[in-house]
Amino acid sequence: MAVAQESVLLRLNYEVGDVLLVEQNVSQNMGAQGGMDMKIRMDMTITGKVDEVFSTESKIKAVNMNMLQGGMVMSFDSSKDPADLDEMGKMMKQQLDPMMLATIFSKMSAEGEVLETKVEPESPAMDQFTNQAKGIKYPKEKVAVGSSWEDATNQQGMEVKTIYTVSKIENGKVYIDVTGTVSGIGEGDVTGDLIVDIEMGIQEKASIEMSLKTNGMEMNIVTKSVTTKI
Repeated sequence: MAVAQESVLLRLNYEVGDVLLVEQNVSQNMGAQGGMDMKIRMDMTITGKVDEVFSTESKIKAVNMNMLQGGMVMSFDSSKDPADLDEMGKMMKQQLDPMMLATIFSKMSAEGEVLETKVEPESPAMDQFTNQAKGIKYPKEKVAVGSSWEDATNQQGMEVKTIYTVSKIENGKVYIDVTGTVSGIGEGDVTGDLIVDIEMGIQEKASIEMSLKTNGMEMNIVTKSVTTKI
């Protein structure tokens, strides 16, 4: 007997007042050039809903960063007392403090598309962070195992084309494989996977790896994120 294939509509399904904890870990490896490991913890509050558009406010709660550049190790931990930071840490604190103080105001559709973003007070580092932190945009139609859809974004002069393919649906979750290409000032590939909770539409877990060649330099960026409702 054939089993009817499950198909689901992927949509953000927030309630006003919901608070989500987003934990993100970005590792950047540039071989002999050095690298960076950055952990960010952020709270996102759903402040409004009009028709199918959600308003959100996000604040970074914690940053932990280790960097190797030109043979020098630099590290910063926002949970440390400023007096316990070394000189490099104090310098990084000056650069990262504006990010910690800023609030990100966003509007996004139920399909996950970020319609507008505003950072207050303004912070160039935060603008760059929000540009890179755009999530997956869901397709208009229902998806089943084998369904795929595409999305394209522009990040710092690079065109990123991404293909999402549903690998399985079970226990109220949709498992999605990610592949893609990067072109422009850098060229390379994107691979990864993510898990979407059907009920709320949030990406519970995501792991994306981008391998790039830019200006003769090879770079590998791995972004892992976990989103949970508090």
